[in-house]
Amino acid sequence: MKNKPKILVVEDELIVAEDIKVRLKNMDYEVLGTVASGEQAFEFVGQNKPDLVLMDILLQGKMTGIETADLLWKRDSIPVIFVSAYADKETIEKVKKAEPFGLILKPFEDKELQSVIELTLYKYQTQLQLKEREAWFSSTLKSIGDGVITMDCDGKVTFINPVAETLTGWTLDEVRDKTFDSLFKFVDEKTDESVSIPISKILKTREDWHAPDSVCLVNRHEHRIPISDCTTPIRDEKGAVFGLVLVFRDVSVQKRMEAEKESIQAQLFQIQKMDAVGTLTGGVAHDFNNLLTAIQGCTDMALMKVEKENTIYHDLREVQKAASRAADLTRQLLLFSRKHPTQFVPVDLNKNINDLLKMLHRLIGEDVGISTALHSDLWTVKADPGTLEQVMMNLSVNARDAMPRGGKLSIRTANVTLDASQCMSMPESRTGSFVKLAFSDSGEGMNDEVKAHIFEPFFSTKDPGQGTGLGLSVVYGIIKQHDGWIYVISAPGSGTSFEIYLPAVDEEAIERSEEISSIEDLRGNGERILLVEDAEGVREFALTALSENGYQVLSVLNVTEALSLIETESEPFDMVFSDVVLPDQSGVELAERLIEIAPEIKILLTSGYTDQKSQWDTIQKQSYPFLQKPYTLRSLLKTIHQVLFLSKGESVV
Repeated sequence: MKNKPKILVVEDELIVAEDIKVRLKNMDYEVLGTVASGEQAFEFVGQNKPDLVLMDILLQGKMTGIETADLLWKRDSIPVIFVSAYADKETIEKVKKAEPFGLILKPFEDKELQSVIELTLYKYQTQLQLKEREAWFSSTLKSIGDGVITMDCDGKVTFINPVAETLTGWTLDEVRDKTFDSLFKFVDEKTDESVSIPISKILKTREDWHAPDSVCLVNRHEHRIPISDCTTPIRDEKGAVFGLVLVFRDVSVQKRMEAEKESIQAQLFQIQKMDAVGTLTGGVAHDFNNLLTAIQGCTDMALMKVEKENTIYHDLREVQKAASRAADLTRQLLLFSRKHPTQFVPVDLNKNINDLLKMLHRLIGEDVGISTALHSDLWTVKADPGTLEQVMMNLSVNARDAMPRGGKLSIRTANVTLDASQCMSMPESRTGSFVKLAFSDSGEGMNDEVKAHIFEPFFSTKDPGQGTGLGLSVVYGIIKQHDGWIYVISAPGSGTSFEIYLPAVDEEAIERSEEISSIEDLRGNGERILLVEDAEGVREFALTALSENGYQVLSVLNVTEALSLIETESEPFDMVFSDVVLPDQSGVELAERLIEIAPEIKILLTSGYTDQKSQWDTIQKQSYPFLQKPYTLRSLLKTIHQVLFLSKGESVV
């Protein structure tokens, strides 16, 4: 059902306004209301949006009907029909200047009023449609960015637009009436073969023709521009073909974007792959760490019960060594995937290098010789040993790849103090005292262009499939985390040297040497320990190890059981030794609860997870003692002993 036109009556004579209102309703129009002044009309239209306004020329208030109509058209584009009792020349001239949609003189008949209203509404709709068309054509013409070339049926150019002039290098005056093929050249960028537009075929079949996606326009300056084009027959009103039009656009930016998109997609794939590796590694590490804890711990206990002369002792030692190597492998996987918990401590770089040398020899192969020149009194740096090992391994692998036919890798350390003049020639450097760690190879070297990009993620000079392009970017990120920088010295044929500068600190390095404490020194004296561990193999080992070494131990599987046991046991516990990840709640939550209900109980946390489940940040922030799985019998007893007997404030992690 068609909506009734909505009309506002603006008339200051109340009786006349009501009469017009009744007559309009009888004509099946909807009267939204009647007002007596221009000000009221202006406000009413702003709120109700009528289709038409019937307005007297003379109104109450400061605004005349003519002034009101002008404001309504400018603000709301509402058509106005003037209603007036005056038809003098002066009034008519004023009305004409206002350009109303209609004028009706009082008194008037219903048919006369209805005719003026219907014509006004029709004129208004026609005007709106015309404006929409004009706006559409104007917008289209302004937004056209394509080149257009038209030609007649003989292939002679009849028109070329400004965009086409810019792209081809030819002007309309230069090409008019000349054959298309003599001026414009196209080639396939894949095959470098010439591409011709089949003018005769298009005229005969009357079908559109598209050039291959790889086509390029060769402009008058012999520059190749990748284009997308379509050649279409031009028809008259009767459908007869009288020419052709070629519409084309420069797709250079699109081509670059597609190439960048492919590159980004490849990078995204690499990121997803690395994330998948990290997720998989974290989960595998957790399972491995639990298994290795049980294997290492039970082997340690078995070795204590077997004489060294017994052949079984030798077998158990091999199991112990294999478990240790497996633990090292798991740790290296975590370093690779950047899932290893980080903790900055005072470090002796020389000690780290010496500990890593055996692994580096295996990593880079026999055809690359490694030499070291380590400063005898090297300053200490504040660093995370695990991520620093990753830096050393990445740089060693990078050096190996730069020497495919073998060569030499030199590792050097030195104490350096930099002043302002030295920093001027070294980007990112600053004055102060630093420890320099240098990895130098005798490989192929790099030019300046390659050096400018080597630390960018995914940049690689290797063939596809031979590297992720992340190694050096990870190195750069780790060194930046350590508040240091890397300076690269390289030239083609002269090898490469990566010089790492780390801030020196006035602290004693923490030793990571093999434990030498006697098991007897680490035994307990009847202290009560509550073990909270859901992994059966780990729980059985820890329970047996602690029970056989002087501790009273009770074990539970989760936090709920632990809290219940603490409340019901008549004798208090000296320590709670809990896994972080448990079936109901976390070990961290258990620790927080213990601080509230039993602050005298010592807490030791452990975990085989290395991702967010380990809650490593919280553990560090709260300074909870922590034992990373896999742990050995000795490390278990030593950590338990430290937590129980170290004075308050000393750190155990």
